[in-house]
Amino acid sequence: MWINGSHHHIQMSFRTAPEPIHPTHRRFGTAIKQRVQVLQAEIQKYTSKRVRQTPLYSADTHHKGDFHRLSRRLCGKSVGLVLGGGGARGIAHIGIIRAMEEAGIPIDIIGGTSIGSFVGALYAWDADVVPMYGRVKKFAGRMASMWRFALDLTYPSASYTTGHEFNRGIFKTFGNAQIEDFWLEYYCNTTNISRSREEIHTSGYVWRYVRASMSLAGLVPPLCDEGNMLVDGGYVDNLTVAHMKQLGADTIFAVDVGSLDDDTPQQFGDSLSGFWALLNRWNPFGAHPNPPTLSEIQARLAYVSSVDALERAKSIKGCRYMRPPIDPYGTLDFGKFDEIHDVGYRFGKEFLAKLREDGELGGVEEGEKERQLRRTMAPRRASI
Repeated sequence: MWINGSHHHIQMSFRTAPEPIHPTHRRFGTAIKQRVQVLQAEIQKYTSKRVRQTPLYSADTHHKGDFHRLSRRLCGKSVGLVLGGGGARGIAHIGIIRAMEEAGIPIDIIGGTSIGSFVGALYAWDADVVPMYGRVKKFAGRMASMWRFALDLTYPSASYTTGHEFNRGIFKTFGNAQIEDFWLEYYCNTTNISRSREEIHTSGYVWRYVRASMSLAGLVPPLCDEGNMLVDGGYVDNLTVAHMKQLGADTIFAVDVGSLDDDTPQQFGDSLSGFWALLNRWNPFGAHPNPPTLSEIQARLAYVSSVDALERAKSIKGCRYMRPPIDPYGTLDFGKFDEIHDVGYRFGKEFLAKLREDGELGGVEEGEKERQLRRTMAPRRASI
């Protein structure tokens, strides 16, 4: 269904008749022919391979009604979910989405950056946390393998790895799926270093643009797309709340899992000796804070615009900013999947419970009357 320049997938209640309906008065020859067809169908059950169409998994959750989502879109009451980047810390996104499902909070639009684009794409694909959990855990297992990383190393011309194993892991997750085929509206962002601008992707092969949004400079090479080089979208905007607001979302849940910079005041003077900085770093009794290294300065320069966008996103009307306690975990700690997931789940439950107590979930949670509309177990068909 096309509305306001975008398409929405709607699942209709569909049931086939238990038996064919025939006219009351039939000719003798027609009745014999129909009887023969029935006998042929019965024989084929045992003589030919039976192909049975089984319905896709669908959680029994009231807030996933497609017509409810469409009505919120038409009334300007859509609920958006923005997932930020942060490497392995993004596993906490799964726990927070699980907490939102259990709380009965609908999700109409999903936007993601870096690992947030990966998790968000998986949820937008099926609109269910169960298959998303398994796919992310499988991908995290691949990322935690040091053997795969070591075998993918190359001469560090553009990056330390060729990107082949990284591409393979993402492609095995999504295959040839297209963004426009997702059940929920979805987008991800990347940084176009050829044209020095941010790119928003709402169509095309999922694995390519998710891979581009996760392309950390130096670790994997940029992704070439129509002559342009695309890297991690977190360099420009790690939490795309502003774009989500432009799409018409009234309530936005923004999950920030990025690393925090050390903002300790520095007092090393107008000049700095590298030998003094090295000794001060190794001196456990030093009274001066350690000056930033060259790589740390370059990393901070790369994220200057992203940090500014994050601060502005927190003040956008309707934004519910969430920051789970994931600071102890590193960007590549994919081996701690269960631990990080549990941190996000516990934080999500506590955060949503506090919002409910403060009365800030009004209009987001659906009432008892709306809960009567439940999704059917019929196989999903193409959008209408």
